[in-house]
Amino acid sequence: MNKQWERLIITEVNFAMYVAPHTGKTAHQDRPYHGLVLNDSDSVKDYCFSDGRVMRTEGGCLFYLPKGSSYQIKTYSYGGCYAINFDADIEDEPFSVILRNPERVAHDFKLAASACKSGADFRYTATMLALYNAVYQAQKEAHREYLPTNRTGLIEPALRKLNSDFTGNDLTVAQLAELCGMSEVYFRKLFLNSLGVPPKEYMIQKRMEYAKTLLLSGNFSVAEAAIMCGYAEPCHFSREFKKRFGISPKNYK
Repeated sequence: MNKQWERLIITEVNFAMYVAPHTGKTAHQDRPYHGLVLNDSDSVKDYCFSDGRVMRTEGGCLFYLPKGSSYQIKTYSYGGCYAINFDADIEDEPFSVILRNPERVAHDFKLAASACKSGADFRYTATMLALYNAVYQAQKEAHREYLPTNRTGLIEPALRKLNSDFTGNDLTVAQLAELCGMSEVYFRKLFLNSLGVPPKEYMIQKRMEYAKTLLLSGNFSVAEAAIMCGYAEPCHFSREFKKRFGISPKNYK
């Protein structure tokens, strides 16, 4: 995100819209407008540009697509996104920013998309407001040190909960983020950068290590081990086990 954004003057708004999962084009040639896009929380996509550059966009990610760019989209996790196309006297490379509070930008983008869809008289004002607020939030993220030095310390409450209650069926990432006093998107980013795996994968790894102990003890069947590890369905447990260890829990036992 270069310095030009600090003096951004939007000259034209083309449209604001919500692109639902499994819709929208996967290839774009010579974009006619600049674009700011906000992903839903469960969206993971790569934007593969014609110059060989690849930009990964994740849930809660705000990203910029330059006017004139050509790219293809590879989807890894289907989720929707809000998009605003606009014109402005600006030149920059594609960039993405993980927002600490994407809900604020999502609210503005949603209002702009709704106004454009309905043809409301205030649609241009709503879209301009959404754009400038999004740029402001992106600038704040770009100018702050995103990950503090003591990263693990910030997620310590979640780690304690995970290590003591990793077999809980009702344990969610949202609850873990709340324990740490931060948004779910920021928590996921902080956890991944601190431990190298997403929080859900960390919990599964803990379950699988516990499962090996139960099975090797000879005191529990596969079905019993599955329940003790937090799986209501033994078949789900077996799939996770084999995916990680290359052998079924029955054969391991």
